[in-house]
Amino acid sequence: MDKSKARIFLRVSLVALFFLLVLLIGLSFVSDRLLPDELAEWNRRNNGGDLKLTDILGLLFWIGGLVLLFISMVGLFFYQRWSAWMMLIVLFVTSLQVLFSPTVEPGLLSFLGGWADTLTGLVLGLAFFTDALSPEQA
Repeated sequence: MDKSKARIFLRVSLVALFFLLVLLIGLSFVSDRLLPDELAEWNRRNNGGDLKLTDILGLLFWIGGLVLLFISMVGLFFYQRWSAWMMLIVLFVTSLQVLFSPTVEPGLLSFLGGWADTLTGLVLGLAFFTDALSPEQA
């Protein structure tokens, strides 16, 4: 794939990924309504109640990860090589959280999350395995 096509494909993929992530974040606020009653009750029981220090730290962890992910996406949009490495590291670190707690999510969020993962892999593949981020030749 030549450089100009790779760059266009990278930008289109980044815009699609951005809108998909915004949609996923918005849907996560109403995810309990999309679950069956038994799972919604279990989720409320395990996640409800007073905020503890671990809840606040977890929220700060996710907010920080999202901010860094969006920064890396902006950097990739402007073809910066550092942002590809930043995205890879942020995704690796934030994905480790899954090891520490069970999650319950509706099928719609799981479906859209799978597509977000696919788009993320496409973006990283374009960033690392094409000439999309190579510097301009004078």
